[in-house]
Amino acid sequence: EKATNPFLRVDNAAIRAHLGMEQASNAAVFAEIRKRKDNF
Repeated sequence: EKATNPFLRVDNAAIRAHLGMEQASNAAVFAEIRKRKDNF
C-alpha cells in the first residue's frame, strides 16, 4: 500500500514536484493532498 498511497509518500520528490511544493513540510504536503482528495 505504501507504493500506491500518496498519503504515505509525502516525502516523494515526484509527488512534491507535481504539487509544486518541493520545499514544503511533510505536513503541508499531506494537507494539500487531503484537500485535493476532498475536492475530487
